[in-house]
Amino acid sequence: MKDINNSDVEKMLLTGKSIDELIQMKIQQDYKELQERAKSVPKVRKIESISDVPRDLIFSKSTVFKVFNKINQTESLINGIQAEAMLGMQETVRMAMLAGKINAFISGDSYVEFMYAKTVV
Repeated sequence: MKDINNSDVEKMLLTGKSIDELIQMKIQQDYKELQERAKSVPKVRKIESISDVPRDLIFSKSTVFKVFNKINQTESLINGIQAEAMLGMQETVRMAMLAGKINAFISGDSYVEFMYAKTVV
């Protein structure tokens, strides 16, 4: 919520309305502001280099990894949470990816490569 100026508070109190009416007015005002913010489209930035992605976003829903299955010769896309699950116990690989040193790893019969991350600007 935004900070309320003292003059705004004084104006509201001098209107002669009850506390319940003032609270209802404030709730309606906050609701209208929330609707205006919801109508605006957020700007999304696409980061394609793993070294530029913030550390906490690498293994999140906002990242996309490409998985190549060597046996079936198929490709699919997964999010960062699924990619981290595929890492399993490979802690050194996980730390290298978080540091931005590598962008791909092998898990069983799959080759997993970082594609991009989307962040809201």
